[in-house]
Amino acid sequence: MELLAFIAIAFCGSLVSSVFGLGSGFIVLSFGSLLLPLKDCIALATVLFTASTFTKAYIYRHDINWRLSGVIAIGSIPFAWLGAETLATIDPAPLKPLLAGFIIVSVIINLLGLRLKLPQTTLVALSVSAAYGFISGLLSSGNPIKALAMERMGFEKQAFIGAMAATALGVNITKLWSYSDNQILRSEHLPTAIGLIIIAIISALFGKKLIHQIPDEKYKQGLSAILIISASALIFKS
Repeated sequence: MELLAFIAIAFCGSLVSSVFGLGSGFIVLSFGSLLLPLKDCIALATVLFTASTFTKAYIYRHDINWRLSGVIAIGSIPFAWLGAETLATIDPAPLKPLLAGFIIVSVIINLLGLRLKLPQTTLVALSVSAAYGFISGLLSSGNPIKALAMERMGFEKQAFIGAMAATALGVNITKLWSYSDNQILRSEHLPTAIGLIIIAIISALFGKKLIHQIPDEKYKQGLSAILIISASALIFKS
């Protein structure tokens, strides 16, 4: 029963991510960890995230700015390592409310109509990769910052979802490799993993149909809500 409930939660999280480009992390990990051991939940969730990012990157491959996405994906790797190394020397707990507050205030300012535009340049992409990578390594939650920056860079719907997926491919593959090597992801997980891969593909295809039916303004409001919830989850995430 626990695995069936976990799969249901995974579908809900994956569908939200398929429409808004993020959100599956806090949904699957927050609720899934109540059903499964934390390490099993993280490993299986990473299978879901990897399948989802591959599927969305393929579906929206013609909408993705591959130059900027590549800069963010590759550029974030050394900064993620730096963030992980920093984690070994400091207590990151006090930083989580600060980051969450920054994201929430930025979203509120945006909703009030005071939009800060970022140009789609290599320099900006490098800056985004640095912030995304470092925060991911330090707090394991860099997606809200990446999403906030990409929204400011003017990525719309399909381009936004595709770029969010494409820039996460390297991180997810690296984590899967590590989890398998350390026996966190084991052969006994295979049946559930296959189910999660199928869910990721179905939800991505379903999400593609849904986003065409959401007006741009409603979509931006929904994205703002997901960003605020994701930022709030930082505060309560242990």
